[in-house]
Amino acid sequence: MSGQARMIVLGSRRLSRTSEFFSAGSQEDALQAQRRMLSEMTAGFSQQYPDVALKHEVPTGHPVEELAGAAEHALAVVVGRRGRGGYTGMRLGSVVHGLLHRAHCPVIAVPLG
Repeated sequence: MSGQARMIVLGSRRLSRTSEFFSAGSQEDALQAQRRMLSEMTAGFSQQYPDVALKHEVPTGHPVEELAGAAEHALAVVVGRRGRGGYTGMRLGSVVHGLLHRAHCPVIAVPLG
């Protein structure tokens, strides 16, 4: 894969603090649903861009930590923004805000919807 462009598509899925009330099966169902969503979002990408290796991941840790770690050797990180977190008065959501402070590469925030 040397010399080939790579794109990692992450769907951050932080397990809730109440996850102990859910069975392991329902957690796995939620992760599988997230994986299906990522596959649907990138359907046709490999055919359109055969020189780009595509990889899907669904980490379960804190989104900022997971995305910053995944972007450690990236040229850029592109993240969708909803702005529904604790920074309600800001145009950027808490994940984008955190990435701006943690990522070692440019952060590109794309509004969702």
